[in-house]
Amino acid sequence: MKSVMYQLDITDVSAHLISVTLSFTPQSSVHELILPAWIPGSYMIRDFARNIVAISASDKSGALALQQLDKQRWQLQCNNTPVIVSYQLYAYDLSVRAAYIDDEVAVLNPASLCLSVSGLETLPHQVNVSKPQSRVTECWRVATGLTRSQCTDFLGFGQYSAANYQMLIDSPILLGKFTFNEFIIDGISHYLVVTGDNLTDLSRFTHDLTRICQQQVKVFGSLPADLTSYWFLLWVTEDGYGGLEHLNSTLLLCSRFDLPAPEQTQVDENYQNLLALCSHEYFHTWWVKRLKPAVFQQYQLTAEQYTNQLWLYEGFTSYYDDLALARAGLIDSKTYIKTLEKTISRVTRNPSDDRQSLVDSSFTAWTKFYKQDENAVNSVVSYYAKGALLALCLDASLRRQNSNLDEIVRQLWQRYMLSGTPDNALQEVLTALGFTELATQSDKWLTQTAALPLAELLPALGITLTLRPMQHADDFGGETGAENLPFIGVQTKQVNGLLQLTQVYHGGSAHQSGLMAGDQLLALDGRKITASSFPQLLKRAIKDKALLLHYYRKDRLLQSQLTLTTASQQVAILTIAEQPKCDYWLQSVQ
Repeated sequence: MKSVMYQLDITDVSAHLISVTLSFTPQSSVHELILPAWIPGSYMIRDFARNIVAISASDKSGALALQQLDKQRWQLQCNNTPVIVSYQLYAYDLSVRAAYIDDEVAVLNPASLCLSVSGLETLPHQVNVSKPQSRVTECWRVATGLTRSQCTDFLGFGQYSAANYQMLIDSPILLGKFTFNEFIIDGISHYLVVTGDNLTDLSRFTHDLTRICQQQVKVFGSLPADLTSYWFLLWVTEDGYGGLEHLNSTLLLCSRFDLPAPEQTQVDENYQNLLALCSHEYFHTWWVKRLKPAVFQQYQLTAEQYTNQLWLYEGFTSYYDDLALARAGLIDSKTYIKTLEKTISRVTRNPSDDRQSLVDSSFTAWTKFYKQDENAVNSVVSYYAKGALLALCLDASLRRQNSNLDEIVRQLWQRYMLSGTPDNALQEVLTALGFTELATQSDKWLTQTAALPLAELLPALGITLTLRPMQHADDFGGETGAENLPFIGVQTKQVNGLLQLTQVYHGGSAHQSGLMAGDQLLALDGRKITASSFPQLLKRAIKDKALLLHYYRKDRLLQSQLTLTTASQQVAILTIAEQPKCDYWLQSVQ
């Protein structure tokens, strides 16, 4: 059978260079070679082709004409003989979306490395991964969800394959020194791969992850029928966090201090965040990797591909990620409620909650959510966080009517898996199940720029919500002490010893006094401002009294009157009012 073949050779670890040799038999006199501009699951143009530093093509007769058409496409003139395209890329992007090489690990996303050949995308694609010829890579192995050939050892360098180009670019490859564990869910092997020399309790991690996966399977009723294995590829760094879903794997980035320490018995905040990240990406195995917006049934990777539905796929997934930890018994109800408090506060404390709808947030993700600037707190709603709160509102509303969100998720999964979801899929399912009023209400929640009615709905889950003024930049809710600290509505960072404003919240005291992002604060009522002194100066200031503030704006020395008022930004306090009702909500899926 004809196929497209890639040879991957890490040629220089220190220079972060990888050479790719693409081989195929042409089916026409002209083929286009194309590298994706973005990777599914991360909705921003990344222009991977910018990392190609050299490219050429030849066949048995010699060099072939290769003309670059735009930033990511090349036109190749072919003869009726096999073609070899050789190119080299720079790989040093410390993220889960591209390619990265150093002396500890190589993270290779084929979407950022493997040129497609026009007209041949549906053929089988073969990848041969060579072991780097370097002393530092002596103990390296290979972990990937790609299909291993019979001549390649488990976790070994050698040949791997995918059924087509789309499956190839949906299969990250992890090279390096790592530990791994296998666990079985419904007869399917799952692998946990952890890079580097890390003092961690891998058995504990595997046990906890197994329980989380079991809860997510229960939501949908079974694993996807086409899943034959699943890989958690965990890239451990000094400081990092993130994940990207794939068809039968996920590539995750975390800090080594997120891992459970040996003899650690409690799930601390760092480990909880890591487990929630794993939970989030595993939920995507059903929810976006198989069931997806109808427009994503065929990905178009050369330009933006718009959808109104990211609130459904990322928002619902964000609701279920921490929920699975509670259902699995890894965190108790109080810990889960504290986590939910933070999610609510991430939405309610930003003025953008009243200025962008969830549908608009999804559609404009390419240019707004993924390219946030200093005004983002005032203009950009997170379809992750507010989408999760929409799921929470739906779950509470459904439980009032003796149903729950799990049933809606299963109905969406069963009804639209082959066709993909239209924009009104949620409303169609709710209506079909008899929840007509909720279908109408949910459409308003999605399209209107307004706060969700959380306080009204959460008692159905045994919890109550109150809001209080935000007190400092890192305030994400919860009860406080007797202090009522003033928050002037800014985010700051220290630059060359001065406290610089990075964001100014519309309606806050700073905004009302004329402050702007970029201003550098100098003195308040004649006293020097530093990162440590500023909260103390505000704490001792008299509310509603005008204070003289000196600051730099670029190279100008300015002054303004700053009046401390009650912060307009609000954060959440959640209280468990009815423990049995709360426990019933958080119990394992039946």
